Amino acid sequence: MKRDMVLVRRILDFVEAKGARLFKGSIAIEGYEREDITLHIYLLADAGFIELGQDTLADKGALVLTWKGCDYLEELRAKDAVGV
Repeated sequence: MKRDMVLVRRILDFVEAKGARLFKGSIAIEGYEREDITLHIYLLADAGFIELGQDTLADKGALVLTWKGCDYLEELRAKDAVGV
C-alpha cells in the first residue's frame, strides 16, 4: 500500500472538523476502504500529526489533531491559496 496524500489531507480535515470525539472506525471517506483509512490513521499518528487515544486501536479511543497536525494543515491551506 502506497501512502495517499489526498487521503492524508482528507483525514486531517475530517479530524479537525469533527473534533476530538472521533473514533478510528467512525471515519468514513467516500472512495476509500476502511482498511486504507485505518492504515493512514496509523501513518498520521506515527508522523505525529494525530494522537490516538489509549483504546483507539480497539475502536474505543478518540483521535486528536496535534499541534504538528494543525501546523501541517495550515501549511497545506497556504499552498492551496497560492496555487502550489
